[in-house]
Amino acid sequence: MTVGTVLLLTGIFIIIIGAITTALMVWFGFKRPKYRKEHFTARTTGTVERMSNFYSNDIRVPLVSYTVEGQTYKVAGPRFAGSTIVTFNVGHSQLLTGSSNITTEGELPTVVKMRGSKDAAQSAMTARYPVGKTVDVFYDPDAPKHAFVERDAPMSKTVAALLTAVGGALTATGVVMAAIGILILTH
Repeated sequence: MTVGTVLLLTGIFIIIIGAITTALMVWFGFKRPKYRKEHFTARTTGTVERMSNFYSNDIRVPLVSYTVEGQTYKVAGPRFAGSTIVTFNVGHSQLLTGSSNITTEGELPTVVKMRGSKDAAQSAMTARYPVGKTVDVFYDPDAPKHAFVERDAPMSKTVAALLTAVGGALTATGVVMAAIGILILTH
């Protein structure tokens, strides 16, 4: 295989990866939150059945059942947009005790902040959502199976913009590589 062919094929591959990355970030970072805000306008109450097998940013979230027009649905949530964990180890000892910003009452954070380990945050989640607790569920009245618990947790606009820029940079790099490959092959 010639250098021109390798550059062309590599450029095409990088263009595809960059375009997919850009499209996903535009959807999850900008379009999806807007869509959900405009369409998830109906509200009902649901009941916590148990902790689900779904993890949102390393925290296991409850499984909630809710009923709309006689049909029962289930959703795992609430979800988190991100998490941070601060640990400080000296030797084999952890100096920070476990804690988190998840409380049993009040507003639920969009980003989980943990000190020590995720165990304290998981314990707080379990305490906040005991089996049988009633919680708010917001859903799309045209598609009631699409829902979220308590509040939506979209990706940070800053993170979405940065990752979109990375996708754009990948695409541009791929275009340059493919163009150089074409130039080499045609000369």
